Amino acid sequence: MKRSHVPRRTRSPRAVQELVRLAAGLAASGSRTEDTFWENRLGVKINTQLHTGDDQNLEAALELLYDTDPAGYGEFIYAIEAAIECGTLTHEDCIYDVLMFAAPVLTWSRFSIPSGPIPEATLNNLRKQFQTHMLLENAQFSLADYLFSPDQLPRGYRLTHELASKLWAAVGGGQDLHMNPRQLAETGRFLSDTRYLLGAIAVPQGKPMFHWQEVSGTNHVSNGVPGVKSSKQEILHSWKTQCGEALRSLFQGCAFEVLLPDGFFSAWRMADRLARPYSMHATVDFLQSTLNIPTSGLCAVIAPFHDQFLEEYRVSFTSMDRNNVLYGIVWALVGEEDENSDTVTQIETTLQECGITNITLLDNRFSLEYCEECGVPLFPNSEGEVVHAEFPEEGEKILVHLH
Repeated sequence: MKRSHVPRRTRSPRAVQELVRLAAGLAASGSRTEDTFWENRLGVKINTQLHTGDDQNLEAALELLYDTDPAGYGEFIYAIEAAIECGTLTHEDCIYDVLMFAAPVLTWSRFSIPSGPIPEATLNNLRKQFQTHMLLENAQFSLADYLFSPDQLPRGYRLTHELASKLWAAVGGGQDLHMNPRQLAETGRFLSDTRYLLGAIAVPQGKPMFHWQEVSGTNHVSNGVPGVKSSKQEILHSWKTQCGEALRSLFQGCAFEVLLPDGFFSAWRMADRLARPYSMHATVDFLQSTLNIPTSGLCAVIAPFHDQFLEEYRVSFTSMDRNNVLYGIVWALVGEEDENSDTVTQIETTLQECGITNITLLDNRFSLEYCEECGVPLFPNSEGEVVHAEFPEEGEKILVHLH
């Protein structure tokens, strides 16, 4: 998750070094017992930093580990995320495990993709679907009454932890969390984008939360619904069907696909990966339906774009008889992907699934360029020129000769 770099308080070298030492110790551990030792101490230090209201020491430790100890870096990232999305809650003398979760929705539309407050009737329907298809009977949960765009998700570790704490308090009080739209950022407009349902789950300490945590293949009765399986694939199938129906009134004029809810960071990463091929399919469908061009009349140009390292691939779409870029999408690298990943093959496979076989791969080293006037990414044409995508004006015809 990219974080904005804004002026902060002076970092503490001592705190940074201690975080690095604990993360490195965890990475070098050779037993589960030692793991627990390092995890507990690292968790305490991370929670201290989260409650100071400043991300700087965490980010400084990450930067140092990234340069000196990749294994420690991975352990530290995981530990920070666990400290943010997982916790414990004491209520009526009972200790609960609590989790901040996200349920992503991939969507595209020729019109505006919705975000904002969720009507009470829809929220109640969503609660029913969560309880029936996702959660075990002993699980309590709350939902935020808002459909979040990526622009409206909290930026940085501290703000994410603050939202998690509010969701945990809501579930402890048996309420959903009300979000004030005026306190959230405006939503950018894109052809294809992701929306998020956010919430929190609480269960007695040590108990399972989700149906898939039960023994695989076991049948049980949940809220009067018999025969529900604990397999993740079966749960995903029923979730897509029933949650899709519950969300249909929010996504009028949109195509959309609901993904499996999970811990906040895991769900966010899953959505980031799956949004790339989804966006590709959405773009091809959009070009076909809007310009009346069959896939055989479309061409794609793939090019790598670098900052200090490879950051993303940009994919341009042109017609057979024109070199101007009609539309472009960004296929960003996520997770551990880099120059050595087989990303180009993934892009080419996705294009072929969309029916596009006229594909040009450029091996130029392009820098990250954006339009100086509107700030949108610039895209390569087949001749290696980086240009502004220019969608035809209404009424303009695209002539395509098929051979």
